[in-house]
Amino acid sequence: MNEGLNQAVALAPIETTVWVMLGIIISLVLPLAVRTLQSAQEATRGLERNRLPWWKHIAATWTRYGGSKYLKIFLAATLVAVVLVFLLGLKFYTSRDAALAGFAWESLINKLFKGAEETQKSP
Repeated sequence: MNEGLNQAVALAPIETTVWVMLGIIISLVLPLAVRTLQSAQEATRGLERNRLPWWKHIAATWTRYGGSKYLKIFLAATLVAVVLVFLLGLKFYTSRDAALAGFAWESLINKLFKGAEETQKSP
């Protein structure tokens, strides 16, 4: 029998990096999207919808939630994804696994930094 058919092929490093980055982006965007939706629901209760262009809504959301902070985090996450894939040589066999690894990695880093900040604040 041909045993070569049963072996999985790892994703290409560039493709893996893209999927890890997608997982990191999802991890960054989900909390922001939830907060935006919650504040939008509260703001529109009993009021008529504001007729601003969509780009002004995006600009207001960027300002309200500190988009520059998220951009810095995204750039750091890009560096982390490149390190994980290229320098550490991690291999993934499905795009789902790579995206979940990016999501998990960003969540871990977020928890570690928040835990360190909370520890420094307590006496």
